Amino acid sequence: MSSSLPINLIRQWCYCPRVVYYQELMKLNVEYPPWVKQGEHFHYTEEKLWKRRNLSRFNLQTGKKYHNLFLKSAELQMHGISDMAIETTDAVYAVEFKLSANNKNRGSTLQLVAYAMLLEEHFKKPSPVGFLVGQGKILHSTPIDAKRREEVLGAVSDIHKMLILGIKPDSGASYTQCHICEYINFCNDRL
Repeated sequence: MSSSLPINLIRQWCYCPRVVYYQELMKLNVEYPPWVKQGEHFHYTEEKLWKRRNLSRFNLQTGKKYHNLFLKSAELQMHGISDMAIETTDAVYAVEFKLSANNKNRGSTLQLVAYAMLLEEHFKKPSPVGFLVGQGKILHSTPIDAKRREEVLGAVSDIHKMLILGIKPDSGASYTQCHICEYINFCNDRL
């Protein structure tokens, strides 16, 4: 397999593998819920604010901030645009902006780890920790450890397998997840 996956598919895969199936294989056009636009606006606002903020919230004295940095790795078979990266003399840190104040779910965490992995390759520096940030404050810091790296690589492998085989995956989504999903009308075995 030589194709590269957008990192946002990892988060969607964790939410429900069928979202990736419908989006990537079925190419379904759906109307996205209003919070998608709210999230885009939030990213834009946070980016502007972080351009003038210092790094004390990350317990860093110095570092260079990069916004909307495009990253791609042929080896890892992933690509995406990092919300923010902080490069210091000896390390690089992934920062993801999240609108929800309670967004430490598996998908957001693995998305953050995936960006950290790409940043390590891009900057040739270790990424010991990543940050989920909302409303100007750090919501969660996440160690970029071996277990999480393996989870990211496992998700990428599972997505590739699903795309090659073309078989609609099972869904473990809850009633609440299904109820707010833009693809609910295509899942005749849910609810």
